[in-house]
Amino acid sequence: MNGVEFAEFLAEKENSSSQVADSLQQYMTPVCYHQMALQVKKDYLHRNFYVECEKMKVEKAQLARVVYRRLTEKEYADFVACTKLPKVISPDATVEHLSLHMDVATVEDLNIVFLQGKTRHVQQQNLYRVVFESRVTEPEQVDWRIESMYIIGQKAMERPDESVADASDDKQN
Repeated sequence: MNGVEFAEFLAEKENSSSQVADSLQQYMTPVCYHQMALQVKKDYLHRNFYVECEKMKVEKAQLARVVYRRLTEKEYADFVACTKLPKVISPDATVEHLSLHMDVATVEDLNIVFLQGKTRHVQQQNLYRVVFESRVTEPEQVDWRIESMYIIGQKAMERPDESVADASDDKQN
């Protein structure tokens, strides 16, 4: 998701590969994938930058909430497509569904690459809320996917350009 390959694919550049997009679509609901892809595409085409993740460390992950639902097949399809949320439990409900809301704290070394200029090197401490969803009626139906992912908290600080730091190390030796 963070890299030039995905941004170029979304921008329909020649010789771009769909490999990253194909992988993301396996692990995300269609709505989550399209929201995330739209943001990456807007950043690349309109704001003229993309983000490369150089390194990421998960500091902590904890379960924040669990939501259990009983739905009909139609309600489940509407729910996953985010078109309609059920208000009451239908007596015809046959689908059991779980949503796991996770709080995930990360430290990320990112490069913000501007298409017409310099690259900014930042370290971000992020707290994400990641919601996983799956049918759980039958064990063979369990297939966890990311339903949504958004930042709850964020701190960022500049980090030195690696090439400048390496050059100053060489001068000292």
